[in-house]
Amino acid sequence: MKNLFITLATAAVVLIVLSGSSDPELGNPDNYYRFQLPFYAQPIDIVYDPAMVIPDPGQLTSNSIVRSYRLLNKKPKRVLLNSLLEAKQRYGLNDFLFYKLARTSVQVVYGDTDSNAREITLFGLMVDAGFDARLTYRANRIFVNIYTTEDLFEVPIINTGGRRYANLSCLDGECSGRQRLFILDEHPNPRGRSFGFQLHNWPALGVQATVKEMHFQYHGVQQKMKVTFDRTVVDIMKDYPFIHEYAYLETPLSSTLRNSLLPQLRRYLEPLDERQRIELLVSFTRSAFDYKEDNEYFGHSKPMVPEELFGYNFSDCEDRSALFFALVRDLLNTSMAVVAYDDHLTIAVGTDNIAGDSFTYEGKRYVFCDPTGPKNSSRIGQIPPGYENKNFQIIGTYK
Repeated sequence: MKNLFITLATAAVVLIVLSGSSDPELGNPDNYYRFQLPFYAQPIDIVYDPAMVIPDPGQLTSNSIVRSYRLLNKKPKRVLLNSLLEAKQRYGLNDFLFYKLARTSVQVVYGDTDSNAREITLFGLMVDAGFDARLTYRANRIFVNIYTTEDLFEVPIINTGGRRYANLSCLDGECSGRQRLFILDEHPNPRGRSFGFQLHNWPALGVQATVKEMHFQYHGVQQKMKVTFDRTVVDIMKDYPFIHEYAYLETPLSSTLRNSLLPQLRRYLEPLDERQRIELLVSFTRSAFDYKEDNEYFGHSKPMVPEELFGYNFSDCEDRSALFFALVRDLLNTSMAVVAYDDHLTIAVGTDNIAGDSFTYEGKRYVFCDPTGPKNSSRIGQIPPGYENKNFQIIGTYK
């Protein structure tokens, strides 16, 4: 998908003339170029001045990289940055999606050559956007690293100056294993803000409404519904970095899925009491989806946000927990605790009225309501089978 964006965007470059400006950071408006970038399902107009382009630094040394960066700062890169920041605001992009848009745009500006010049340019854009970023390098490759306070997994991290920096140039998996990197002394924005990965809201990008027929069993009776979800959300998450488990549970449903799924479930829930409502929701997450572990299905760990369960054929315990958490939150508004075993994730619901296996956390009683299994069971109030004598920890709560 990423390569498709680049190919289409490159083909769409056209020359335009914009109104004048005497600001040297904005270059010569008569030379501005515009291209339309297919960003997921949303065409985004990007403007830049080709005079911003710098040559590759050649053999990588501290001096050659610094010279290239300082040359970049004399170029009109502000044109591209302003275009990217405008898109960030218009489409509600979080920091990571802003970075992806910037990276793809820089790829279009430079083409397939001068890869290290591209990284230096991307670094300059991130710094000018207000982030604390660092450049590292080894052999013939430069890497962009950005300060973040969020938990990341399977992403190379460096610690320097009391801050953690994630290697954004290595999110494609090409940098596996421990490798020695040199950190560039040039540090233009040491007080820059932290870079965010979590998706508190979905961006306002083009919707790819997709209908899926769902079947589930509630107390042995087959139920069915048609659910519409947004495939754009699934596409966004395909190459998203692995963030903290709790962040997937906090991610909201898209408006497309919310407006389709919740009214249908709400009609089921309306005549039921508290216990029956929770039973129906665990029945849905247990039996409407087929189970398969990430390593078997994807070949690697792949936590999902709720929307992704509808976009793939299989899901596991982490994924069911994310969906169940969202459904209880949005439909019942009931307190919950996220329960983590060494190799299993589950949910417990806060209640004093439902009998069954439970625990007390911070003065509140929680009853186990495993969203994963047994597959066709509607029973709640039971520790997941096989975990009765295992230790667990609470990694998050709602309310």
